[in-house]
Amino acid sequence: MARSSLPCQEGDEPTAESGPFLFAAARMLAGEPGRTDEALELFERAVAMDPEAPFLRVGLADFLIQLQRLEEAAEHLDVAYRNAPDDVDVLRRYGRIQMGLSDRARDREAVDRALEALGALRELAPNDIEGMLLLSQIRAALGQQREAAAVLEELVSYHNGNRQLQRMLAGALREAGEDERARQVEADILRFDERSAEERTVEERLELAGRESRQGNHTRAIEMLEGLAAELTDSIPVQGALAEEYYRRSMSPGRTPDQRAADLAEALRRLRELPRVARRNPGARVLEARILGASGRGPEAIEIYEGLRREQPDDPQLLRELVGRLMEAGEWERIRQIGRGMVDRADRGTQPGRDSADFGLGLLVEALRRLGKTDQALAELESETERRGESVELLLSQAELLAEAGRKRRAMAILRRDSMATERLLRGGEAGEPDVQAILRKAGIYVDLDEARHAVRVLDRFAAAGDVRQLVGIADFWRARGRFEESAPLIELALVRMSSGAETGFDLDPETLRAGLFFQLGEAYERTRRFDEAAEQFQAVLEIQPENSTAMNYLGYMWADNGENLEQALELVRRAVALEPNNGAYVDSLGWALFRLGQFEEASRHLERANQLAPEDSTILEHLGDVYVALGDIRRAREAYEHALAIDDEENVESVRRKLGELARR
Repeated sequence: MARSSLPCQEGDEPTAESGPFLFAAARMLAGEPGRTDEALELFERAVAMDPEAPFLRVGLADFLIQLQRLEEAAEHLDVAYRNAPDDVDVLRRYGRIQMGLSDRARDREAVDRALEALGALRELAPNDIEGMLLLSQIRAALGQQREAAAVLEELVSYHNGNRQLQRMLAGALREAGEDERARQVEADILRFDERSAEERTVEERLELAGRESRQGNHTRAIEMLEGLAAELTDSIPVQGALAEEYYRRSMSPGRTPDQRAADLAEALRRLRELPRVARRNPGARVLEARILGASGRGPEAIEIYEGLRREQPDDPQLLRELVGRLMEAGEWERIRQIGRGMVDRADRGTQPGRDSADFGLGLLVEALRRLGKTDQALAELESETERRGESVELLLSQAELLAEAGRKRRAMAILRRDSMATERLLRGGEAGEPDVQAILRKAGIYVDLDEARHAVRVLDRFAAAGDVRQLVGIADFWRARGRFEESAPLIELALVRMSSGAETGFDLDPETLRAGLFFQLGEAYERTRRFDEAAEQFQAVLEIQPENSTAMNYLGYMWADNGENLEQALELVRRAVALEPNNGAYVDSLGWALFRLGQFEEASRHLERANQLAPEDSTILEHLGDVYVALGDIRRAREAYEHALAIDDEENVESVRRKLGELARR
């Protein structure tokens, strides 16, 4: 089933995990075929656990950009920009996403926001090639040729000898009417230096391939690098770049499992053909670990990460990647040891020290929870409370653990403390604003304790004064728990408030936001079997965004599944597949619509391809079994159903078990 086109708000399923911990898990899943939705859910939960952390917002935004969901990415980058206006990575990405939005909607306000962010980036990092090139391009597009040239001239001063930048500067100077200065730059380009012509060509071609890669054109980058490698068979930089580019392509959306495996194998081959001294470079070792991890060779990847961490114990990125692989391998005792060390060594007198303590505590508590040592996990949280004093965050973590362990009385006692009072949380955030995350986590604990009436009471008080963003956040809270009958009225209220001109709290243009809300409402109606009303909402989305493939697929699949409007359903899912031909869910919808129309042979071809694109999707496997039954191929039907049953997806496990029983009686 399709996901919402709005970002998940603070309020996904609460756990004892930390934001960085979930973030590491999400990054691991993001590279796995057919697990995009799981990765996205973990990214969203990571942000919900620590909504102020810029790197979590940036990571989620990067993933959403890969999925071509720019408006959602922009929302998260806007929050990151507000929270970290001096972060170079945030500024660069924020500027680029705003330009992406302006290209879609011809929005001058988005251009102005991009200029503001990139101007700040220029103050902080005038040597940043990607950001300054974008700033120069914007200035030139606005007819501000002198300003465009000035940005490039400053950039070239930091990268003296970069011929590509110098050529761009010469062109910009000519556009600005500064022909004499342009001639001087061109003379500099032609002036003899100590490098050979061949070396200059290699550098420029590597830079061009890198530019293609940064734009997501990995196949084109590989073609350029392969051509260069054929000329320079012993070039370490070229072979290293090829290894990295094959790895990057393997991670890009739309690659089939076989394509991905082939890319990873080629990346590893290229890397291991490098001379030993080059392979010992830390960057090459990290790349090898990533390739091995993505290839399902976790123990080998862990061994490399462990060695690197002994050499660079304070590198946070290495730690996150190591933890991600340890999680994947179920090495919870090792994770416990890492968390224990971070908690014990942290200097809580500094912000970096407190951040390290938080991350370590999250690892420690989650590892103990996974090891079945709930009492020890609670003791760690209580010890941290003694060190820092009582905090809402630590109390919520204790209550979540107690709820999971079925210790209802103790959990309820924590939720009744004065510091946890709903009225206090409603004014406990910055500038007296509601502490949204704490409110939603508190409500989630009530639901986990089978005290949903208390959750409703808490959230009703929050919704009464909430803006559109907060209403959507509460709706997402119920949606994450499958309580669509609770989420629908909140989205309806959000739309009413939008119509009355209320503040939305989203940095999205009104029509984009309305489309997202219509989609969420359509999903809620569909899940509560209000199919005609759901169809109206999805059609409203398509009126605003005619190329919204998610809405096309959801509506087409819903109609096909219900046996309604089958020709229209087929047309919708065909259009969705045309827009995203390697989306397994969309190809499944196409096969299912054809199945409903009785076109079993053609349906089987599409469903088999959907299974290749998403081999662990139980719904696709069930559909494949159904079409094999229709074709009289009972053996293959049984295999498909048994595979689906082994996945144990609660969405269809009972229907698959029933169908297997029917086959057994034949």
